[in-house]
Amino acid sequence: MLKLQDIARLAGVSKATASLALNGSDRIKDETRMKVVEIAQQYHYIPKRYAQTLARGKSGLIGVVTPNVESEFYGKLLQCLNKQIQRRGYTMYLAISNERLELEEKAVQHLVASDVEGVIVVPLNMPIDGAQVQYIQLLRNQGIPCVFASSYYEHSNVPYCMVDLEEGTYRLVTHLLNSGHRNIVFYTGFHRATPTALRIRGYQRAFEARGMEAVQSNLIECEQIDYDYAYALTAHLLDTGREFDAIIAVNDAMALGAVNLLRRKDYAIPGDIAVAGFDNVNYSRVSLVQITTINQDLDEISWGAVDILFRQMQAKGEIVEKKIVEPELVVRESTLHL
Repeated sequence: MLKLQDIARLAGVSKATASLALNGSDRIKDETRMKVVEIAQQYHYIPKRYAQTLARGKSGLIGVVTPNVESEFYGKLLQCLNKQIQRRGYTMYLAISNERLELEEKAVQHLVASDVEGVIVVPLNMPIDGAQVQYIQLLRNQGIPCVFASSYYEHSNVPYCMVDLEEGTYRLVTHLLNSGHRNIVFYTGFHRATPTALRIRGYQRAFEARGMEAVQSNLIECEQIDYDYAYALTAHLLDTGREFDAIIAVNDAMALGAVNLLRRKDYAIPGDIAVAGFDNVNYSRVSLVQITTINQDLDEISWGAVDILFRQMQAKGEIVEKKIVEPELVVRESTLHL
């Protein structure tokens, strides 16, 4: 097993520099620290946590709060965050809010009590006024930096990194309009939730760009944004005689639910009804009718969120920064006439 001096020799630095790098010292350049950490990971060098903590007087922990771990989107996002945190020589400490604000509050309180050095929150897809989220002030009082990843809460004044949801939805709707679709229903989350409000703006902007007016009744607010709800909703729309020629869903799981119901009812996709999702997770690729979607670059979102967090930690102050990642339209057979 390699020792610290071996890691230092391979990295071309002194033993003291290697130790500081592995302990996350802000006295070491990012490039040097990442080089040392990558070599240590390559050779499975594991410094003793107790020794690390004593060396820098800190825990080496970054707290991450997520709504759930069952969703493929959140699961992939957590993997990417963990990778970026480990590259910095830190350990991710995970907490789950189970889609409830009060549990998100308790999770952050627990992380603070566990001496985390920073916190990344994946916000709930709910209409929440960030100015009323109590843990934000708690973190500020404790001098613990916080960043939102993949979304944010209005009026929170907390930095974040996320994909441009408005632009992604705009591109998706524009693609369908260019393909001749006009009566496009949109399975959304709660309309007042920040991510949903952004998507709705993109939906409306796409119609306005063509001199058309979006039909507000086509914006269908869903209590749940999962496969089963979309499957049942699509069946209900058809049974009640609702007329539409395309469906957009806020995630690929809902899009898959719509696709499977339409196939069971012998509708041609996209000949009769086109379907599109969002996120570009495996659901969109494994579907028997592969689903058009918007790719969210989770590696880029994670890198941006962790970068903002660590710059706050080094500056020992809040950096209110908004990093927006460009969406990518991925066109597949669910909207493309082959």
